[in-house]
Amino acid sequence: MSDAFRINVRDSRIAFLVSDDSTGVKYEPPIKIPGTMQIQLAPRVAEAILYGDGRERHKAVKVTGYDVTFDHNRIPPGVAARMSGKKYDETTGVRHSHVNDQPEPFAWGWVVDLTDNHEEITWLTKCTMSPPNRDMQQSEDSINYSTESMTVTALALDYNGYFEHVGDTSDEPSGFDKEKAAAFLESAPAFPPRSDSEQPGPDLPDGANGVITV
Repeated sequence: MSDAFRINVRDSRIAFLVSDDSTGVKYEPPIKIPGTMQIQLAPRVAEAILYGDGRERHKAVKVTGYDVTFDHNRIPPGVAARMSGKKYDETTGVRHSHVNDQPEPFAWGWVVDLTDNHEEITWLTKCTMSPPNRDMQQSEDSINYSTESMTVTALALDYNGYFEHVGDTSDEPSGFDKEKAAAFLESAPAFPPRSDSEQPGPDLPDGANGVITV
């Protein structure tokens, strides 16, 4: 693996989740979300501490997903309406908010450019969006662009327990090259079920083909 460093984030896209149950996972085709500015991931951590003899004897830590902050230019209104569970009238272009609105789950992917012309592709498998914070300003002597900040909760799939897939072209021995990265980005991934709650099944060992799954 070369010494590749992150220098840019771009090409966000989402794929609405059709089903997630014991029979498998299905997504709609990905929809591109232009204007990514920043993505921040904070792990959701479950932990337990065992005490004995008046001291800490063991600590178990498990990452169960992410809390994500997504700063962007502007999500197309029809897509934003579905993400937040709002009604969007395509004939009038008006978005309606109701107290009973429920966000629609989706997979979310993006590209991080690395040095040496490498790429890191990430897919979060099951996300729900909180209503975005919108920053609107008047224009004075100069133009002030208004942007949005969205909070997303990324959790594991019911089907197989996966919540994140990451492919990295800088891991050259794996064979995960630019062609495979492009294909990986264009379709929301749904990998085989795990053989048990802790270890991946034999069809998809961690790190296979340059893709890390958690």
